[in-house]
Amino acid sequence: MRRCLGGQFFALYLGMAIETQEGLEMRLRAHHLLCLLGFRGLGYSREYVENMSQIADQLRSFPETSIEVVGKPDDICSPCPFLGEKGCQQRGVESEERARGRDKDVMERLNMVTGDKITWSEVEKRLRSSISPEDLDVICQDCQWLPQGYCVEGLKRLRD
Repeated sequence: MRRCLGGQFFALYLGMAIETQEGLEMRLRAHHLLCLLGFRGLGYSREYVENMSQIADQLRSFPETSIEVVGKPDDICSPCPFLGEKGCQQRGVESEERARGRDKDVMERLNMVTGDKITWSEVEKRLRSSISPEDLDVICQDCQWLPQGYCVEGLKRLRD
């Protein structure tokens, strides 16, 4: 990811977000748009947590950051120890299929398709109006983080 500091971009993780004519662009899976709301500095490895922290900080600091919605492993996934050649392998080979199912559900609810480019501020607007905290019980039913309640709390904060 590249982060804007004083008008200059510094690479934090090579090969992740790219600088375009419009500025900064990240590639994010649709279900990660929800994960970012509940992120509390926990994760699968130190590198994963540092990366997700940088992405969350970037989006909070620069809400006009451009996001390309992707249907495969993204900028958050890149340092994940469960990332394999065929995508997420956290709980075996079916993990990527489950992640894609969550992506599809979120994209439908937010009226998005793979390849859409949207700012974080617009993502927040759509999340606020299209997904309720109760919806997470369906969207994220097989996510290990759901029982922690972090994403529900994050979505409630966004909607307040």
